[in-house]
Amino acid sequence: MGNPFLNRMSLNRERTSMVLCYDDQTCEWCELDDAGDVQGVHCFSGHWTERGQTVQHVQFIGTDQVAAITLEKTERWIYVFQKERERISMMQVLSLKLPFPVMQMAWQDGQLLLLFAVRHRSGLVQIGLYDPVQEKAEWVTPELDNPQFVFWAKPEREIGVNVGGVGSVYFYGKDTGSSREIPYQEYAYPVMDKQGDRIAVCIPVEDGFCPGWMSVQEHVVQCNLEHIEPFSELIRMQLDVDGQHILCEGIMRGKWRYVQYKLDGEKTFELCDYPGTLTQAVYSRDKQNLIGKFESITTAPVPARCRISESFGDITPLAVRHGDVSVSNLVKWPETKYKHLRYGDVSIPYMDIHSEGEEQAVIYLHGGPHNCLLDSYSPVIARLCETGVRVIGLNYPGSSGFGPDYKQRIQNDWGGVDADVIRIIREQVLGSYSAVSLYGVSYGAYLALLAAGRNPELWCAVVACAPFTDLNSLYAGGGAKLRSFLQMEIGGLLQDESVLRERSPLTYSSALCNVDLQLVHGRNDQLCPVEQTERLYQEILKQKEPVKAADRRLELHIIDDLQHEVYAERIWAAKAVHFLTRNKVTQRG
Repeated sequence: MGNPFLNRMSLNRERTSMVLCYDDQTCEWCELDDAGDVQGVHCFSGHWTERGQTVQHVQFIGTDQVAAITLEKTERWIYVFQKERERISMMQVLSLKLPFPVMQMAWQDGQLLLLFAVRHRSGLVQIGLYDPVQEKAEWVTPELDNPQFVFWAKPEREIGVNVGGVGSVYFYGKDTGSSREIPYQEYAYPVMDKQGDRIAVCIPVEDGFCPGWMSVQEHVVQCNLEHIEPFSELIRMQLDVDGQHILCEGIMRGKWRYVQYKLDGEKTFELCDYPGTLTQAVYSRDKQNLIGKFESITTAPVPARCRISESFGDITPLAVRHGDVSVSNLVKWPETKYKHLRYGDVSIPYMDIHSEGEEQAVIYLHGGPHNCLLDSYSPVIARLCETGVRVIGLNYPGSSGFGPDYKQRIQNDWGGVDADVIRIIREQVLGSYSAVSLYGVSYGAYLALLAAGRNPELWCAVVACAPFTDLNSLYAGGGAKLRSFLQMEIGGLLQDESVLRERSPLTYSSALCNVDLQLVHGRNDQLCPVEQTERLYQEILKQKEPVKAADRRLELHIIDDLQHEVYAERIWAAKAVHFLTRNKVTQRG
């Protein structure tokens, strides 16, 4: 798949070391100086690469200890490494019998603990701790309805969880296996971080979310709301009790931002309106820099740092080599313009990428439905730009990052206003083009198929990756988690089968014969059933001859062992872009 791709990144609590894990399953231990620059690199992944194992999880469990979970066929393993001076040695190898997803790991009181989550048949989720040596588990929380895990404070033996806008901190004891359920504290707002007796909370306001903080003893939230611009989505908060600061990470107006406040409410730093996206950033050892994962539309994730004193951010990729490649040399800057289109009383945000000198246009639809197309890596968009194609990255109604009203605009209206906006973009922004294509993933693939089925004359080609095609059967055949999600999102539509049919791409299989169509899906997709894609394909095949559309291309690509994964489009990017650009024509005279 070309250059090395950074899958995972972990920094230790002291910010003296960083671990980078790549798609070739290699992992590198990087030593950091006070500012976060790399001073030395050690590879330590030979133990599992020799056996052909794939890495599922890597993180620091101590200052100089790293743990990794790997998969070999159907068996999982835990490797624990220790760094001593210039040498990294393997301390322990364990067979992992726990069948549930591991969220985090920690070394505590001389034992390795794994934080895991179980979804019961009822749909409720329970969080627990597992000792892989003793093969014993302890429940930390009771059964919860759609919990959001927030933090694991190891020294205090506390785990923060948010449920329904309320924050809870649960306590666990030293004796794993005691099966105690002890709610330690409950807060009126979602909890985000806890350091000592300080706790950070997320405060919902009219236009989004604002940060707040409090003392555990006082229960009085400190927040200067008059001087704080709310985040559309507040992703993470990091307390620095020693420096009396709080660092907020989230989305404002479709851009990923960092804002630092003093605990008295004064803003001291803001990283905003910079090219690309920096995520998962933490303070360097000297607390004058942020170290995180940087990416842009055409730049795969790389480790980078940003000086806190520079308001608009001079983001510098860290000097790391992977094999013969310098990771910093992979950074590219595409031409990206942020624009809006009026749709009634709503402003529709979109990104216009590579808008000059193009011959073709593609509308790119993100998944979700409540994700957001940021200035972050897309190998499909990057390849389209290289071939001279104009890309419209649409943040259709329902996207996060533009306020709660915009996010909720498709409540009980999947395939309504969001699909109509696609048609408006085609007619008003790309009206001079004789051929425009659609590309979408997951919910975006659903929208692409629906828009093309309703108005096939507007589109020349569609690439739909991991779509769902029939809302009625999606709900009927879904598990507890999916059914609960659909009840919340489209509960009103579920009462009327005729409306569900009208909002399902399968209904338009005859019309879809009139566009070039490529369908891509992972065989092991647990979120969007591959059977829905296969059924649509078979329906179109049956109807191609009667509608005399045999000249239109129809492709189905099922990828074995692939799930519904982040960055999965790397796997099919070349295939999709070749399909979209196979017959390039000049669109404007």
